[in-house]
Amino acid sequence: MKRIPLIILMLIGFSVVSFGQMSSNKPVEKTVSLGLKGGVNVPRMLYFQNKALSQLPQAFTITPTGGLFVDIPLGEAVVLAPEAMYVQRGTDMSYEHRSGAKVHYTMSASYVDLRLPLEFRWPVNNYFQPYLVIGAEGGMRLFGQIHMDRTDPIALDQTIDVGDANLALIHAGALAGVGVRSRVNIGASYILLKLSVTAHQGLLDSYAKGEKNGTTAPINVNAYQITGYRLPQGLEACLSIGIPLKAREDDACATFSKDRYRRHSNRGHLFGF
Repeated sequence: MKRIPLIILMLIGFSVVSFGQMSSNKPVEKTVSLGLKGGVNVPRMLYFQNKALSQLPQAFTITPTGGLFVDIPLGEAVVLAPEAMYVQRGTDMSYEHRSGAKVHYTMSASYVDLRLPLEFRWPVNNYFQPYLVIGAEGGMRLFGQIHMDRTDPIALDQTIDVGDANLALIHAGALAGVGVRSRVNIGASYILLKLSVTAHQGLLDSYAKGEKNGTTAPINVNAYQITGYRLPQGLEACLSIGIPLKAREDDACATFSKDRYRRHSNRGHLFGF
């Protein structure tokens, strides 16, 4: 996940190229849909300017994420899909301090995000529409905890609540990824299904002002040296289910047939009925 910024840039470039190659005669959905989105997130922290901190091992942690989304087609190939999401950010590290103490440090904070992704889709048919997604996100920290325990020679087991003294309140970042859309017809309507995998990169330092100016004492030994920037990252896999805000319209051409407008007798055949 250290290469997430590079991946985001590559996906942005690829999406622009793909958008220019979209076919103009493919079936696409033009109706606005509203739905639920849920899945899992793999969070971690990137110590952008401090190589020693960036090399500390971080455990593979899976957390839940979910929220609401609106699917707004802007044309044949572009969809605007704003969403409000609940997501957890943080890290889980285990390492040996230079003093010989074995340290386990975890930080888990909950956020509410407002995201503005753009989907560049390839409308193969109604059931299979792969797409690339790029966008921006902004969030606000809600609550969370920091926990650290370490062994002798300096034993400690401490848990504190996350607050303004140890974690920045506001999050801002970018996202990019891939997905597949599908429309499942149900009677006169349908359900919109989307499966996506997205990488998320924080662009604002998550260290709090109290940590920067020294008014808050660090509790996690080596991993808490306030140098450079600490940027949150994430890798999400989500399933979205949406319903259209209006019923599917009947195709007038499909209902026109010779059976519907057939002649009932030979008496008016010159006039076509």
